[in-house]
Amino acid sequence: MINNLLSNFIKDFIPVILIFIGITATVFFINWIFSVYKWSLKRIDKLKGDEFENFIKYVYELLGYTVEKTKKSGDQGIDLIVKRHFRKIGIQLKRYNGKVGNSAVQEAVAGKKYYKLDKVCVLTNSSFTRSAKELAKANGVELLNRNDLKSLIEKARRKEKRQRKPFIKDL
Repeated sequence: MINNLLSNFIKDFIPVILIFIGITATVFFINWIFSVYKWSLKRIDKLKGDEFENFIKYVYELLGYTVEKTKKSGDQGIDLIVKRHFRKIGIQLKRYNGKVGNSAVQEAVAGKKYYKLDKVCVLTNSSFTRSAKELAKANGVELLNRNDLKSLIEKARRKEKRQRKPFIKDL
């Protein structure tokens, strides 16, 4: 009887243990793969829009901001709202292969008013057209290009390394 109970217990419990080990190994692997430390601009260039948003959200969280993603459709030109020290900053994200034009700046300007933001910026893995730069200057929109993105990631890497906080967000 005891052997039978023990046998049934082991038979039922082993799959649970294996599932737990599998989940733990998967989480560890995801942490290792998606660590900010391992990110490069070439890798970022291959991300889809949502993945890019999630990655940048995590970067700003590492840097001490509270970050809110806006809804996917009808976001009024703002993808992320970052908050720190009672300031609200809207970020329009553009993961592009070519140069980012005026429309991104116009969307950020509209989003500033809609979300009642203190500041807005357009962040890209690329660069901006001359026209977009002029429009941004005239409207007080900060433009963050590929080099700025690289600097932002490097800051996050240093912070992540100090915190030893792995990236397990929903990328």
